[in-house]
Amino acid sequence: MSKILVVDLDETLTRGGEDRVKPHVRESLLSLKKSRWTLILATGRDRRYLMRRDDIEGIFDAWVTESGISVYLPESGVYQYFVDESWRMLVKKLRVLPFVEEKENTIAFKSEYLDVIEAEVSKLGIRAVFRDNKGTILLLPEGVNKAFGVREAMKLLKVDGFIAAIGDSEVDLELLELADFKAVVANADPSLMEKADYVAEMEDGDGVVEIIRVLLSGVY
Repeated sequence: MSKILVVDLDETLTRGGEDRVKPHVRESLLSLKKSRWTLILATGRDRRYLMRRDDIEGIFDAWVTESGISVYLPESGVYQYFVDESWRMLVKKLRVLPFVEEKENTIAFKSEYLDVIEAEVSKLGIRAVFRDNKGTILLLPEGVNKAFGVREAMKLLKVDGFIAAIGDSEVDLELLELADFKAVVANADPSLMEKADYVAEMEDGDGVVEIIRVLLSGVY
């Protein structure tokens, strides 16, 4: 049976923004990989952005990007996205708004603009959900989330088995629900801490290192 670690990027592996994965965090992840774990990154970032990040190069077997909309396998270059033409038309229309952050297959925006985006989505009759990632809202097709993306990534990798997941915010909720071992870093939202099997004493990357030590110890 395979062992799979799924981990979020911003405010989990890193402090967010342009903060990079620290060398000791990278080494910890690679030690897990050497122990024959499959590593999956599950993030709201898109593939184009991640391809510019040398700090994650060579670590992950798959990237679940845009919170489940797309999956990329770095080693083979395989890329799949899970949106149709009507979704693409919606995103194209919303991208012209000055307050949105453009991603490959969707948009993100500050929560203060939620009413505006909801109105535009309603006009086109698109079934969508809005996920709050600590004040930044990500627009997702109904039924798409990080857990959905992880399942698709596992199909592409042809792996199945024990899943450990590490996250920090509301957008990681379905991911934790999918996992056999649910872990959060010390800076996680209280709502996620309530659902976790393990809450790290440390924040961000140091918390991930702490959780990996627990996984390697065989306690879980």
